[in-house]
Amino acid sequence: MEVAAMDAADPLQIRYNMQFSELLQLTLIYIGITAIGQIVAIPVSWLMFPRSRNMKQRGEPGGDLWAADAICLLLFSFSLLPSAFGSIAILSTSVDARWNGTCWSSIHGCLLLCTRLFVHIPFLFWKGLNASRKRILVHHVMVILVYGTGLLKGSMHFWGAAAGLCEFSNMFLANIELVKCCSTVHQNQIKQSVLYKLNSALLSLAYICCRLVLFPAVLAALLTDAYTHPELTVRSSMVEWVMMPMSICCVWAMSAFEFRNIFEGTFKALDLDVKNASSCLQLEIWLAILGLLVGHCLF
Repeated sequence: MEVAAMDAADPLQIRYNMQFSELLQLTLIYIGITAIGQIVAIPVSWLMFPRSRNMKQRGEPGGDLWAADAICLLLFSFSLLPSAFGSIAILSTSVDARWNGTCWSSIHGCLLLCTRLFVHIPFLFWKGLNASRKRILVHHVMVILVYGTGLLKGSMHFWGAAAGLCEFSNMFLANIELVKCCSTVHQNQIKQSVLYKLNSALLSLAYICCRLVLFPAVLAALLTDAYTHPELTVRSSMVEWVMMPMSICCVWAMSAFEFRNIFEGTFKALDLDVKNASSCLQLEIWLAILGLLVGHCLF
């Protein structure tokens, strides 16, 4: 079986011939690296937050599993974003490249994302499943299925990289989660600082730009490409026509559901009156419309 691969002399090649055994070997290496990182993050959390070692509920705010997860999320976001930006820069040159092109950075990004989420699934069970983590579990399975299929087929890497820019918001979210691992006195001091208020404001801004606007924009751009260039997208399969748009819509819905908590947290951090749920819903709808318009005009 042959899957996506790269020609060393050309950073972009539409069809590839990497053997399945090579991809499997590379996947196992990535799984090993991410698993080691996830495990090592636990003793690191003990050093950074001594009180986390004595928490009975290890997966809740302040526990060592919570802290380790936040550390890994921060590192993962920093690692994935360069691949996403690099893939977008290389694969945005043509319709064929956007739908069928693959480059080294996109292969790296797909492998990193899929293996990170795969390793994170048992960690979710270890932390303890609640309603929020059940949604995260559904997200992980869906993303692994979509990105893994794209990796095997060598297709849709540009759209996957564009959607992967949502990880930018997770950098600020991880900082908030790490603050919750500090002592109560230290937490109160940090929450009064300018840096914490700035981080909270940037979290909401990044969430709006990189999730509530980005996902509709990616969806609109993808559908515009398919409508305006049917001769280049007609050979696409269920992955392109069903799974990718459906996953984008699902992740947008999950992000919209969590946005109220993000928004309320920012308002509290800035000592402002918290907006009601109807205001957030109206804002989300207008942001989705804005994203659709932006995506329609991109290509």
